[in-house]
Amino acid sequence: MKSHHFSLRTPAALKLWHNPCEGPRQSKGEPMTSATGAVRAASGAHAAATPVSLPTLVKQVVQELGTLIGQRRAAVEVIRTSDNPQARGPEPAVKQILFQLVKNAVEASPPGGVVRVAQHERNSQVIIEVTDEGPGIGFADFSRIFKRGYTTKSGAKGQGLADVEWRLAELRGGIAWESPHRTGRGTCFTVTLPAAPSLQ
Repeated sequence: MKSHHFSLRTPAALKLWHNPCEGPRQSKGEPMTSATGAVRAASGAHAAATPVSLPTLVKQVVQELGTLIGQRRAAVEVIRTSDNPQARGPEPAVKQILFQLVKNAVEASPPGGVVRVAQHERNSQVIIEVTDEGPGIGFADFSRIFKRGYTTKSGAKGQGLADVEWRLAELRGGIAWESPHRTGRGTCFTVTLPAAPSLQ
């Protein structure tokens, strides 16, 4: 098994390993104590077919969130199951989705928590999973998390997930979520995007 490990120069450790033998987890039905949902964003304008390297973009996002990650004493664990999964751009749209989901995960996790970012390729699609160790999303909040202006954070403006949904429309992607996650806590958001043409 081939593995690679490194840390970025941020206050948090970023661990990376590459295991081509492992693929994305398959959903086999969710327990009654878990709330799940999915959104397929309405098709927007056709996005330019620009290849976007997910490993490179994840590094950039973690570096830009370095101050927040350090304040939360968090660790960001990055997993990928192929050498260089590439989404179909434009890059700013993919980056905004990643940035918002990772930022939310860091803020939701307790101090010293671990945020996991997994990247996969499957059937002409790339799949991004962002998992936190927070308390999870309450059942009462699940139907509202994508509404602009809604937030559970005191003093914050709740437009992050609304922007994610808007960007997904631009990219013709979708998002699914599970809370609490299979570990019994936290939330996992799974984004599916078209792969770059070179991978199809």
